[in-house]
Amino acid sequence: MEQGKHSQTAVGTALFRAAHQILDGAPKVLDDPLAEKILGPTQAASIRTEEEKHRRPYLVRARTLAVMRSRFVEDELAAAIERGVGQYVILGAGLDTSPYRAPAKSRDLDIYEVDHPATQRWKLESLQIAGIDIPSNVRHVPLNFETDSLAERLTAAGFDPSRATFFSWLGVTYYLGDDAFRDTLRFIASGVPGTQVIFDFGLSDSELSAEELDAFRTFSQYLEKNNEPWLSRFSPRDLQKVLAEIGFRDSFYLSRELATERYLSGRDDGLNLDVLIQMMSATV
Repeated sequence: MEQGKHSQTAVGTALFRAAHQILDGAPKVLDDPLAEKILGPTQAASIRTEEEKHRRPYLVRARTLAVMRSRFVEDELAAAIERGVGQYVILGAGLDTSPYRAPAKSRDLDIYEVDHPATQRWKLESLQIAGIDIPSNVRHVPLNFETDSLAERLTAAGFDPSRATFFSWLGVTYYLGDDAFRDTLRFIASGVPGTQVIFDFGLSDSELSAEELDAFRTFSQYLEKNNEPWLSRFSPRDLQKVLAEIGFRDSFYLSRELATERYLSGRDDGLNLDVLIQMMSATV
């Protein structure tokens, strides 16, 4: 990410979430009535005028991932609230709208949106322009994952490590070096029992076919061009070993096949998932 500029992948994710509301069938994988509003009228209009582009197969797969992973997080968050979790931390929040359309049962949560300072400034400006009010239970925490202490920044914002917490960590892990990735997981694993994290991760070369490797190399060129290269990738089994070593009691791998069965079964709008990015849940 260029110094002082918000993340371009965050822009892309916001476009995918809005495009899903505009272009895809019902029921929505992720029902997000604020997706267009927070993106702004110009960007939202571009989805309609460039519909053919947004229906290209690789963009459909990327859009499917963007809405599936958020739906998985929100389903798991709802279950965590029922278990008594009282804090919700969104790591790499981008234009995530979940705190601004939360159901009544989420309003007692203390919510912390954590993101790179430039991206967070863009988020706050976007909320203001869109006329979306910030609930009193939401705090915004600027952080550079590679150089800043997550524990220190959260604590300064009022985070209570003695309370069970739900962490959402989407679209971030593959941009981190191994130290920053593991340090963040160690901080989460130091939480009290019931603390949970949901994150997506890039699959290692060993998990990809020759055709999938070629697709990843093409994708990598785009990432390099935008100064957002991938730095961390894993096999699911190796990642689960890392989680156990760090101190998580349990982990759950939501494979592409299981995610397809759970969220895309019976759809006729062509939504489908790529293999490159998959989902993991870990619980203390």
